[in-house]
Amino acid sequence: MKKIKYIILSIFSIATLFSCSDTEDIRNDIDDLNARLDKIEAMLPQINQDIENYQGILNGNIFVLGHRLDENTGDYTLDLSNGTTITVYSNKVADEDIPKMTIGEDNNWYYTINGETKPLLGDDDNPVSADPTNGKTPEVKVNSKGEWIYRFDGGEWIEGIGLAYPSKASGVKSIFDAVIVSPDNSALTFKWTTGEDKLEKTVPIYGGLDLTIQYETSPVVFGLGETKKFTIEQKGVENIVIETMNWAIKLDETEMTVTAPSVNTLNEEYEDKLVIKIFSKEGFCRLVTMPVKLLTTKIDEGSATAWQNFLSGNENILLDYSYAGYKHGEGTPPDAFAMGYTVKNIKDYKVNGVSDRQAFINILAEAGILATKELAGEDGYKNRTKEANLVIYFPEGTYVLHNDDDNTTVSDKQQDAKDSKGNNVSKAIKISASNLIIKGDGPGKTIIKMETPNLPTSVSDTGSSPEMINIGHTNGLDQSGLKESTVSQDALKGAYSVSVSDASWLKAGDWVQLRTRSDNSAFVSEELEPIVPKTTLESGNWSITEPVASGGGVKITEFHQVKSVSVNEVTFYEPIMHSVNKNYNWILRQYKYLYNVGIEGITFEGNALDKYSHHGDDSGDKNKWGWQYDGAYKPLVLSRVVNSWVRNVNFRSVSEAVSLNESANSSAYNITIDGTRGHSAVRAQHSTRVFIGKVNDISTGNDAKGNPCNGQFHGCGVSKPSIGCVIWNSTWGKDACFESHATQPRATLFDNCSGGLVYYRAGGAEKENPNHLADLTIWNLAVEGTDSHAGAFSWWSNDDRWWKIYPPIVVGTHGQSVTFAEPAVQMTYEESTGTKVTPESLYEAQLRKRLGYVPAWLNALK
Repeated sequence: MKKIKYIILSIFSIATLFSCSDTEDIRNDIDDLNARLDKIEAMLPQINQDIENYQGILNGNIFVLGHRLDENTGDYTLDLSNGTTITVYSNKVADEDIPKMTIGEDNNWYYTINGETKPLLGDDDNPVSADPTNGKTPEVKVNSKGEWIYRFDGGEWIEGIGLAYPSKASGVKSIFDAVIVSPDNSALTFKWTTGEDKLEKTVPIYGGLDLTIQYETSPVVFGLGETKKFTIEQKGVENIVIETMNWAIKLDETEMTVTAPSVNTLNEEYEDKLVIKIFSKEGFCRLVTMPVKLLTTKIDEGSATAWQNFLSGNENILLDYSYAGYKHGEGTPPDAFAMGYTVKNIKDYKVNGVSDRQAFINILAEAGILATKELAGEDGYKNRTKEANLVIYFPEGTYVLHNDDDNTTVSDKQQDAKDSKGNNVSKAIKISASNLIIKGDGPGKTIIKMETPNLPTSVSDTGSSPEMINIGHTNGLDQSGLKESTVSQDALKGAYSVSVSDASWLKAGDWVQLRTRSDNSAFVSEELEPIVPKTTLESGNWSITEPVASGGGVKITEFHQVKSVSVNEVTFYEPIMHSVNKNYNWILRQYKYLYNVGIEGITFEGNALDKYSHHGDDSGDKNKWGWQYDGAYKPLVLSRVVNSWVRNVNFRSVSEAVSLNESANSSAYNITIDGTRGHSAVRAQHSTRVFIGKVNDISTGNDAKGNPCNGQFHGCGVSKPSIGCVIWNSTWGKDACFESHATQPRATLFDNCSGGLVYYRAGGAEKENPNHLADLTIWNLAVEGTDSHAGAFSWWSNDDRWWKIYPPIVVGTHGQSVTFAEPAVQMTYEESTGTKVTPESLYEAQLRKRLGYVPAWLNALK
């Protein structure tokens, strides 16, 4: 009331100059000034806190614990040891109507207002020191007369600064003009102005107290009562105090669990901050916050009918994909350097002119993990280790692991493998060992190059070039001598157990193949029902209708980890993805594999040809064979691995990015594909429950006719008898398609992805079709490109030998318009075409349902 009275009196004295008709304008001025002064009062706590922090930083009483740069504004937020923060704004003019308190060269206090700087005087009319030993700290506010007043250390209030008529009052501005971070991130230099003096001081950063929460989206959205987990990293934390009410927060060493309120008391969506105070043993305090948003509904309210049916079990058509990925999607591998393995730096092996490739091979030979006699030698090959317990570290820099000097001599019968320059065939660097990590300093920092193409055994071969690095178990799925037992009872899709004729060779923890190879005509019909296909095409028969003896028949392989064995019943950790009929040659077979194989923090760079021509068919250049387009630059393949990963990797100008072959429960995520377009992206081939996530395919180039194209020719996806794999939150080119590369993949989830939906780009040889069999699930696909088929898009045509996909489950397709032809025949299930559905991600929702929370690794990846 005092403030309003003052404003009325002030305006009233001016109002005598105006007529009564100006009363409304006067009232508007009063309301405007009143609102501005209210705004200043709201800013006073922050103004005074900034003054205290400013003095404490310069005097060494308050330490800087960390800093965050806003990339959009250039502003720095500094975390201080008293549990508060201070913001240094970039390129912002100070509000001249708010006094700016600074310390001068004489270490006394000054104030600047309306462009004029004066010393801040004490009650004895003398300048006041800011010295750390006997100095004082000012505090400001606005009195009842609308004047700025100040005091020191809780003393008497002193007038004399000036009136608080805010012309702008646009917000609190920083006392500091700028802050500069030292190159090694060990110190900050503060700059400020006192009158005409430009001052600065450098202070160290105390890096001994930190708690980092890994999350991607800001704010993090929660439904009512929803629980999420987040990975955290602690440093020097002695005690933790949680200051946020209503939200349930629990922390342990590496993880934070957050449960949202079950009731939204505001009855509208609102944003909040989780506030955590951490304390060091020295008593330093740091404020850690995480922005959150609370919805008004539970996470599944208003969700897709298909999801509601999955929850209830009534009329459900969805499989459970939540077991896909490393450790069944429940966690993520620790940092390579935290595993306790021996670390070998490739630079330590580059001596006496040794090439990068040879230095790499020398490390592998020393560890005893080379998988070829040619490189390992007879003794080295026989005495290979099974567990490397090794990190091969490529520090920041560029390394060449293939050029023409690495090509090998061939026999006279293979002379056609020479290119026009007389080069011979190339050999992959083959490695076989578990507990092996190849680690760089990050994409763009560590670069491993293929300077020239890997040559095949015959230049006329299509896509037959070897990969540069192949890590995998040397025993194939069909190798003789593997133990096996016949499945003796039927099992439903979704079951966790099978009965076998003999389980004596099995124990908990083993991995096995649950598989069949059958040309039983009834089985073939069941796999295609209700489709009644033509058995032949002009180019020949399909593999699924061919006899097993000629490579045909039904081919299904599921890899499972044994949870328990009881008599002859074997129980798995994961659900079975295909129903098992004992009459169709189902067996449980031994599976040889590697584990804990990781590739991370690297850019793999090739030199893919522009004007990409699929298999070289349209190249128009007789000197350009198909392999030069499709397979010349394949940097990496992982074969027969479980609980392994490729993460934080960039593939540039490659023919194929990476394939995971005959593998299970492994992950490839946070991957960028750029440079010149090549053949394919990230693929799960003959694999089970592989997770491929957050792959951003932005490669570009021209096709054989010179037309611009986007992304690899085939996007991310699957091939051969893969099952239960998930491609999540990934992109591919608008003139491409997800990959579904025939030879009987089943039960694949393309989840919340974006890219083209273009005919024939799924891939697969005509004799190996269908491109995909049952349970292809496309959830919330954002269509970014189509072709002439978009007006009546079909999934199956008996008269088209190149495009045959068993009727899929399609939910929430949106983006560019697509009309599906004959959905009652062409689809197993269709919902919400044209509109995105909730949950946004089926994989995430299924993980939440199974675990009770969204895992920390997935929250961070989002």
